[in-house]
Amino acid sequence: METTRAIPFHEIILATDITYEEFLHTDFGEKRVEWVNGVVIDMGSISKIHNAITRFLIAFFEDFLSLSTGGEVFHDPMVMRTRADLPGRAPDVQVILPENTHIIRDNDVAGAADLVVEVVSPESIQRDHVDKRREYQKGGVKEYWVIDPLERETIFYQLNAHGIFETVQPDEQGIYHSRVLTGLQIPADLFWRDVLPRGAEITDMVKTMLKS
Repeated sequence: METTRAIPFHEIILATDITYEEFLHTDFGEKRVEWVNGVVIDMGSISKIHNAITRFLIAFFEDFLSLSTGGEVFHDPMVMRTRADLPGRAPDVQVILPENTHIIRDNDVAGAADLVVEVVSPESIQRDHVDKRREYQKGGVKEYWVIDPLERETIFYQLNAHGIFETVQPDEQGIYHSRVLTGLQIPADLFWRDVLPRGAEITDMVKTMLKS
C-alpha cells in the first residue's frame, strides 16, 4: 500500500485519487506536473535563470555523453519513478547511462536515473533539498545535484556503498568531479556566470575536460 504525506500549502493540486498509470496517460496541458501517492501536483512556472541553467545542462550532458560513454538525457516533463513505493517525479535533468537504458519507457523512466539535477525555485526549496533528496537516495540515484540560484550554491551528492547520499565538495580549484560520469569535471561556480556557455563553447569545454 502506498503511503501518504501532507501536501505543503504552496503546492497546487490538480487531481487526487489517480493511479500512476492513469497519471502517465492523462493530458495536463502545458503544466509541469508530478505524481505523489495518488495526488497530481502542479509544479508551477520557472524563472529566467532556472531556464538558462537547465538549457545549459541539457546541452552539456548531451555533448558529454556523445563524446564519451553514450547514454540518454531527459528533462522535465519526463517523469522518473525510481521504485513502486515512491512518487513519480519530473527532474529538471536526468542522465541515464547505456547499461541502464532498459528502464526508459515511452513516457516515463521506470527506475533510477544515474544522475539527477534539480534547479531550486522559491516554491521548491523543501521539495528539492529535503523531499527529493530523501526519495532519490531511497530509490538508488547514484548522483544528485541541487543547483540553488536563491543561495547561489550547488550541492553535489553521491550515493555511498551503504546507499546513503554523501555531500562531495569541489577540489581546491573549485572543480567538482563526477563519479557517475568519468572525466566530468565542472567549476562549481559556473552556474552563477552572467552568461552560461552555449553551442560550440559547450562542445569545446567538454572536449577539453575529456582530454585532461
